[in-house]
Amino acid sequence: MKIPVPLTSFTVNKPRNTAIPLLVSSPHSGRNYPSDFLDSASLSFHELQQSEDRFVDRLFEKAPDFGATLICAELPRVWCDVNRDWREVDAEMFDPRPPDDEVLLTEKVKAGFGVIPRYVSQGRQVYGQRLHLSEIKDRIAAAWLPYHEALTALLSDMKARFGYAILLEAHSMPKLPYARSCDVVLGDVHGRSCVPALPDIIENILGSLGYSVRRNIPYAGGYITQYYGRPEQNIHAVQLEICRSLYLNAATLKPGGGFEQTQQNIQSLLAALAAWVGSEAPSQSSKQEAALTVEV
Repeated sequence: MKIPVPLTSFTVNKPRNTAIPLLVSSPHSGRNYPSDFLDSASLSFHELQQSEDRFVDRLFEKAPDFGATLICAELPRVWCDVNRDWREVDAEMFDPRPPDDEVLLTEKVKAGFGVIPRYVSQGRQVYGQRLHLSEIKDRIAAAWLPYHEALTALLSDMKARFGYAILLEAHSMPKLPYARSCDVVLGDVHGRSCVPALPDIIENILGSLGYSVRRNIPYAGGYITQYYGRPEQNIHAVQLEICRSLYLNAATLKPGGGFEQTQQNIQSLLAALAAWVGSEAPSQSSKQEAALTVEV
């Protein structure tokens, strides 16, 4: 199956209302699959699609109506995962091998989920052969680098304009085991990627909407949250993982019966978060580097 598409790394939707310093990022919802990749993959198109944070971009598509900026990946994470360090490469996947100083062997890489993944979920291998080394450079240039250049520019512009910036990393997750079952997991890298009030207010909003929320377990925050969350520099990042069973038909990979309600609840979250950001959140000192202080 061929899907000829242009290699567009991402889309940015600017605020359609009074702008606020909130950037919503959906790095794993890309659905534009390069045709040569589909030809080379050993899995079916349906299997490859199962690796997506499917339709998270649609759940958050109204973010600009509340003054936020929305950035969404267009290329799929199974082709190039922009929520990884560019050096998180599985050297065994390539011939010739990449130089040692361009490889960062992390637990994600060992599990098969590096910047160019070896597997989709449940250990299903994407390729039946090694890839040429040039694939790393090509995919980083086409997908990873443009996304991160855009993230950096958007956050820098927000900080310059407002004195601070908030990054909401939007993801989806499979239904967790019973002992850890919940609707949403918030990750703040165990308190290191933002001031405590930010996940507090998000949890309070989600709780009022009827969602059960956990913190940092099993998702404390991926590369983007860890890298860009710099509260000492007044850039605050928090990751939100919402359970797919709330809105997605797992068999067909189409919106499920709860999609519209989940979308409405996300809009309620965005509205409440925008009101908080626009009122009591930005208590700033005279220095832009001062920590964001809030009363929840």
